[in-house]
Amino acid sequence: MLMSFVTLYLLLSVSIGLYASSRVHNARDFVVAGRSLPLPIVTATVFATWFGAETVLGISATFVKDGMGAVVADPFGASMCLIIAGLFFAPLLYRMNLLTIGDY
Repeated sequence: MLMSFVTLYLLLSVSIGLYASSRVHNARDFVVAGRSLPLPIVTATVFATWFGAETVLGISATFVKDGMGAVVADPFGASMCLIIAGLFFAPLLYRMNLLTIGDY
């Protein structure tokens, strides 16, 4: 039973990947998804990437070093950083058709 679900999951994942890869024409298209994703999807992706990596890699060391206060304050600083970058850098990068700040 478990192997059936695992196999079904893998087949579904590979199918979605093959379908998505047929819509990608170059590296730029892959990186920005053809600039066609709606704002809620982009927002969820950015927050999941940011907080997922931070939770796995950094938050435990922050807790050991600075205690619970740093852990509670951490999401607010990261959120503000993302909002500020989105308000000030994203429009410039989009208008100039750049992918990263380093491309500037």
